[in-house]
Amino acid sequence: MRIPTGSIALAYALSVALFVAGCVRPGVKEARMGEDVRLLPAAAQGPDPFTGSTVNATVAPLTPGTGSADPTAHAARGVSVTGPPVAASSGPAMPAVLVAPPLRAIRVLSGATPGLYSGTARVAGCDVQRQIGYLTADRARADAFARTAGVSGGGLTGYLRGLTPVALRADTRVTDHGYRDGEAVAYQAVLQAGTAVLVDNRGVPRVRCACGNPLGSPARAHGGFGARGSAWAGYRPDQVIAVTPAPRAVTSITLVNVETRTWIERRIGHDVRDDHVVPAPTWATAAPDDAPVPADTATAGTAPPSGTPPTPAADLAGSLAGHDRHTIRHR
Repeated sequence: MRIPTGSIALAYALSVALFVAGCVRPGVKEARMGEDVRLLPAAAQGPDPFTGSTVNATVAPLTPGTGSADPTAHAARGVSVTGPPVAASSGPAMPAVLVAPPLRAIRVLSGATPGLYSGTARVAGCDVQRQIGYLTADRARADAFARTAGVSGGGLTGYLRGLTPVALRADTRVTDHGYRDGEAVAYQAVLQAGTAVLVDNRGVPRVRCACGNPLGSPARAHGGFGARGSAWAGYRPDQVIAVTPAPRAVTSITLVNVETRTWIERRIGHDVRDDHVVPAPTWATAAPDDAPVPADTATAGTAPPSGTPPTPAADLAGSLAGHDRHTIRHR
């Protein structure tokens, strides 16, 4: 799936505009927490969930492993990171509340980037039909969800069936939406790597499956965001990413298969029965469960912007620093 560089640049420019605007849709309240971001562990429902969880319990756990919290420590020794395909976070949630350093810059990746997400072949990590059932059973929730997603109430079922179940491979900034007093309430959040989500045909997370919340692009704040909530051991503000829409609609997404250490292609939509193995992207220098989150908005057949292929940990460390052209900075 090749996407022209010029289109990527245009999509990036548009995504910057969205981040700067930080728009909230009509009919959606904005939570007042100061300039803070909630840290949401993969399995946590979070505040004011829209629905019950729709995470498929039969899927192999996609939550992070127990690797080093500092990937550069591995890189210094030339040791590859092992464990599940998660680079930006690891370990269980810490019980104490952590107010982290401000998120002053966010690394931006195209939703079409191969390896940005993971999954298990022919097994959906989220039950879309259950999500539809939860919402259709409560008209007020369904209407609030539809307004937030920007679809008509009558089009909600089709919208949800058109989304694709995947899991995040890096801690990811979003605008989350809880449900309170009959309305959607927007707040800023960082979702832990391993979180089950539904993405649209531009590769952007649109639903968080642990709580049924609709998701949107993150907002921008002057001076950056502080972080509140239960931080996981590997949380690093400088490794948080955001996902920008692919330049055009895609028909499939290339995922890391967490069980077989292979790459799979998944068609857009809730039906995962056509998942099939595909060759590794040309930039991938390690087995998929060791492979880093891609260094840039690279697509299949495009090498990352680096010279000699580094170790996975070194590639990750380099990918999250210094590339201002694809970084949103909060001032």
